[in-house]
Amino acid sequence: MRPAVANIVRLVDHWSARGLPVFYTKFELNPDDPQFDRFGDRYCIRGTEGAEFIDEILPIRGQVVAKSKHSAFVDTGLEKLLRDAGCDGVVLTGLQTQICILTTAADAYHRGLDVVVVEDAVASTRDDVRLQAIEWIHKYVGTSTDTAKLLET
Repeated sequence: MRPAVANIVRLVDHWSARGLPVFYTKFELNPDDPQFDRFGDRYCIRGTEGAEFIDEILPIRGQVVAKSKHSAFVDTGLEKLLRDAGCDGVVLTGLQTQICILTTAADAYHRGLDVVVVEDAVASTRDDVRLQAIEWIHKYVGTSTDTAKLLET
């Protein structure tokens, strides 16, 4: 996770310095959310440390969008925020690549947004799963690149 976090911070620094919009998503669930039955684990519970941003990401330099589903577009208003900011695409970073990044990428694509996933700024508990998700995104809904290439633009 550490290399991905370092690259996320580099990208946020770069975009913030240029006045580009940055949106953070925060996965947080109520303690009795029925999704926990499916997950088999309890995490990101609203109001607990597990739902907070890690110190390495701070300070927040953009708008935080709370979500209760894996996709950042489900019941969040993110699409309107992006459109209001004049965005016609998204650059995705974060975790878990095979869950939140993949579902957000698909939903962005279905909303007519261009999708780019930053290969070295996404993480998963298993690298083979991360790579499979990036491959799926690249094949079906977007493109992929790395931090160095994005910083050149």
